[in-house]
Amino acid sequence: MQFRIVAIDAALSRVELSGRLDVAGAEMLEAPLTAQLKALRSAAVIDLSAVPFVGSLGIRVLVAAARLLKRNGQRVALYGAHPAVQEVFHTVALDQLIPIATDEAAARMLIRA
Repeated sequence: MQFRIVAIDAALSRVELSGRLDVAGAEMLEAPLTAQLKALRSAAVIDLSAVPFVGSLGIRVLVAAARLLKRNGQRVALYGAHPAVQEVFHTVALDQLIPIATDEAAARMLIRA
């Protein structure tokens, strides 16, 4: 599991995730992602287009990331989830905690709404 944070502009960053957010991926991602998000001073859209699988620990990492950003006064939205991942998100009602969009443009609109 890998990630990269790209500044889009002063008020918005894109978090690009790649790999499986299974047990191993979540364990690899959690600490370094949390450390970088703590320092982030912008809203964030999280790109899941390169994430083919999200398990329960992966959902926990996403929720923790969103809560961290919200505590820091930043907005967050997810986008680009594969159909199987989208189905998991629907099953656990993740959209009740984190806004979810189909693409980056829609996620940006959710952030700026």
